[in-house]
Amino acid sequence: MLWTLDAVSLSGRGLPRLDGVSLEIPEGVTAVLGQSGVGKTSLLNLLVGIERPTAGKIRFHSRAPAGRLSLFWVPPQHGLWPHLTVRQHLTTVSPQDTTGNAFDEQELLGKFDLLELAEAKPGSLSMGEKSRLNVARALASQAKVLVMDEPLSHVDSSRSGKYWKAIREHCQSHGTSIVLATHSPEVVLREATNVICLKNGRLVYSGNVITLYENPPSRDLAELLGPCNWLAIDEAKQWLSQPLAEIESQRSGSSSSPCIRPECLEVQPQTESPLRIEESRFAGSSADIAVSDERTGAIQNFTCRPQGTTRLKPGDRVILRVIQLLMIVVSLSGCFGDASPVLPVKRETNWSMPPDGTRVPAPRGMTVSSDNEYLVLDNAGRVLAYDQNGDLQKQWWMPEYAIGKAEGILVLKDGRIAVADTHYHRIVFFDHDGNFTGTFGQRGSEPGDFVYPVKIAQDHEENLYICEYGQNDRVQKFRPDGTFILQFGGPGIEPGKFQRPSGIVWYDHKLYVVDAFNNRIQVFTDEGKLVAILGESDKIAEVCYPYDITIDQNGDLYAIEYKAGRVSKFSRSGRLLGRYGSSGPGQKVAQFSTPWGLTIDRRGRLYVCDTGNRRIVELEL
Repeated sequence: MLWTLDAVSLSGRGLPRLDGVSLEIPEGVTAVLGQSGVGKTSLLNLLVGIERPTAGKIRFHSRAPAGRLSLFWVPPQHGLWPHLTVRQHLTTVSPQDTTGNAFDEQELLGKFDLLELAEAKPGSLSMGEKSRLNVARALASQAKVLVMDEPLSHVDSSRSGKYWKAIREHCQSHGTSIVLATHSPEVVLREATNVICLKNGRLVYSGNVITLYENPPSRDLAELLGPCNWLAIDEAKQWLSQPLAEIESQRSGSSSSPCIRPECLEVQPQTESPLRIEESRFAGSSADIAVSDERTGAIQNFTCRPQGTTRLKPGDRVILRVIQLLMIVVSLSGCFGDASPVLPVKRETNWSMPPDGTRVPAPRGMTVSSDNEYLVLDNAGRVLAYDQNGDLQKQWWMPEYAIGKAEGILVLKDGRIAVADTHYHRIVFFDHDGNFTGTFGQRGSEPGDFVYPVKIAQDHEENLYICEYGQNDRVQKFRPDGTFILQFGGPGIEPGKFQRPSGIVWYDHKLYVVDAFNNRIQVFTDEGKLVAILGESDKIAEVCYPYDITIDQNGDLYAIEYKAGRVSKFSRSGRLLGRYGSSGPGQKVAQFSTPWGLTIDRRGRLYVCDTGNRRIVELEL
């Protein structure tokens, strides 16, 4: 948890700018959303301490390790220093290197297209250039939490995606959280997990972004995340062509909300229909239409899926249908609301995480040993050992964890416990009792080096396969003693390339690698030759930000999908066999929040690191 606000108010001229706001802001990316003047900037001012509440209490829980700032502020008016050059803005805030992880201002300047302006001062920069420098400076600080008020607001929309990608990659590699205020639904949907909505200084929603997108409680809240069609039951009966039961089952995420998003509303020509187009305007990813009903004379406006090359014309007779999609929102395929087969689960059980002082850490990776010891990595830097009943038996700390926490863990055939010590660029080994026994690897791009090693697999000959992200985005193969054998992959979107390979499993001379940003699972021989990309020919097997993968004794694959908040089961040929879960906060059954890790035991029980909800979920299939 980052902040807790308890009945916080902030006075204003006449009416309070914030009025009785109580909420918790979790780690990760949280967006503050609302129209102008609702209190977004006031809330951020309180979080960073520029202002103090008139009433109530604010508690900041996050503390950074030595040498790293806890918090960095990205103000709306940039706050640049007029006497410093662009380069000096970055080097001035960059912490002193004490870890071997040297700050590279050239790389950061390049990511924000500021290299040619490196020696310029703010007075000669355009508003867009100042916006980019404002954000680049914040990343250079390597602060644990960034608070950003309308970041990149003066940057062309056609280019902002590139810079958001740089922000996203920085936060993922450094374990950085963000709280940002924005008017942009696209930024919220693409970047944030949690959203805070304000109206007239009051809190009207706090929770998961996708839950709000799919199942908004009111039209006002729905429209904060983009256009929607808000149809009550009687209106749905009049305007939509399906039976009411089918309409309800087809709404976004099978929700009970009257909200039907444009991508889920399809317009089809039908000469016998009583509905007729009165006006149609093509708007790229959607179309705005006015439809009349000759039975009643009523006219209703809709925002719907565009018709491609066949544009609607006034006078066309049509029907309106609600459809389910395998792909909605910001081009993330397979994310939400598809008509997939269900993965049958007999029982779901939660395992609690032991506290670390006053906070409850979150699990990030998990494995099971041959003697039924369940080992978990958490974001406090611990290795936790449970028995099969979920009772904690022992725990120990990673050798170092101040600059980042390990993500991948595997019990090897020789009994050693191997950990991908992600932010220390190495593989660390322990014995069964948690005693440190050795390590290999260092930061770099040469064979045998790592940037951010994240997961480990082992084959029948005990060779190790390490996938890593960062500038390398590759898989490397090693002998059990750490001797390098080969590598394959590399950054890119082409077949055989990766954008954040984050999970790997070996089975019968094949490696199955989840390629998170490319939303796919790639299959290689154990010599690194690409043999298949699951889902390319069978669209039902699409995945949304897969983050880890495991395999059962029958050779069926299970992938955890970070953005969609679910577990998907596939055959090794890529056929989808079932899905379970959706994205959601709290302790609800069949809901996961940013699930990070996955494993399966010999009993065929799945274990999900439900990171955002700070628990292990056991699924008895």
